[in-house]
Amino acid sequence: MTKLPILLTIVLTASQTLSAAEPEERIAQVAQTKGLIAFWDFSYTQDGAWSSYRDAEAADRSYPVFLRRIRDSEAYTPNKWPYEDEQSKLVFDSSGPFGHAVRFNQGYVFAEVPRKEFDQTPLDICGRRPFTLIAWVKFIGRRHLVAGIWDEGGWNKYGGRRQVALFGGLFGSRSVIAHISATGAASYPQSTVSGSQYARCRAIDGQDFDDNQWVAMAMTFDPDREEVIAYTNGLATPTEITDPVAADVFQPKKPIASNPYRFPWAIYSPRAFAVKFNGYNAETSGIYEHWLEIDTIKGTITYRHEFKHPGRVTEKYRVKFRAERAGDQLLDKPLVFAARDKASARLPHDVRLDVGDRIIVSLERQELGHWRPVGSAINYGIREGAPFTFGRALGLGNEPIDHGTQLYIDGVAVFNRVLSGEELTALSFSE
Repeated sequence: MTKLPILLTIVLTASQTLSAAEPEERIAQVAQTKGLIAFWDFSYTQDGAWSSYRDAEAADRSYPVFLRRIRDSEAYTPNKWPYEDEQSKLVFDSSGPFGHAVRFNQGYVFAEVPRKEFDQTPLDICGRRPFTLIAWVKFIGRRHLVAGIWDEGGWNKYGGRRQVALFGGLFGSRSVIAHISATGAASYPQSTVSGSQYARCRAIDGQDFDDNQWVAMAMTFDPDREEVIAYTNGLATPTEITDPVAADVFQPKKPIASNPYRFPWAIYSPRAFAVKFNGYNAETSGIYEHWLEIDTIKGTITYRHEFKHPGRVTEKYRVKFRAERAGDQLLDKPLVFAARDKASARLPHDVRLDVGDRIIVSLERQELGHWRPVGSAINYGIREGAPFTFGRALGLGNEPIDHGTQLYIDGVAVFNRVLSGEELTALSFSE
């Protein structure tokens, strides 16, 4: 384990009353938990920036947190935060489990770990990696994102850089929402119902909680069980809340479990992601979903689908793939291949997709000897990954400053494994 700061060690060994020592003991309990990638208590600093505790076997570095404000491109350390207006000034609360909670207020005050600080490190939660994310919070107003790697992309169906994040109080609830994404963009772009531009894959805990009280929000992802679970103070309360957009796609005959929530996908990465096609109907096509799995590192494009009526599907499909850089074609000719499940194509060895490139993909169906487009061609821009943000999701349309969460955050921790309910209860520090 990484050694705790000297000051913390002194506090723990000093002869003090229990109440004075409790925050430090709790910090140490989290910091010494196996598999810790990062734990920010918004008190521990390195080079003036809030920094993270870590398990040296889980992460080889600490991750700095910088304060941000919408419409200001600068990132600030706490001692250099320039804003003093009521909405933007730094406000702290000592009543939480770690004793140094920060008020995050919509776009006026939020924080981030810049992408360059953690890209392709253990904090870059993607693929089929197990993880646990915990945040100790007190809401004081509007509820939205609490912490995670999440950029809404202006709610464009094929925009966004969503990976994983904790939210509070979406989907008509006042509970923990554990969001996760395979596409980075809309979960079901083939749907045309209201809300289909949003990410919809999420676990919803069944235990509501009020504002102005401390709560430990947590989510876990177990890729072996293909399961996302949301927890409140270490307890996961089952729910069956069928998402209306998912219902439009899958037409379930009974409610769908939303805690635990089944997630059989790989988590989005800007280097490996799913792109879902649109313009088809499961009732008429016999297929719920057509999608591509694109791996820019391996240079592979793999077609996948999920059947509704496997015995009734007689149509033939094919995929057409193009790529552009600064308006120029990267391929001599489009890649075209039969759309059979797990069928794939490979980019030429001298072509490597990168940030700023665009891919143009289309699905076609054979009709009377001719290939006809299914839905619209997808023009998808490859972007660098999103930062890890606290108290604010990015990409909210035109980035209004007064949109987002109003809360105190006393700590956020990320682990490289699935913590048990018992472990999460012990770390919730709830009365």
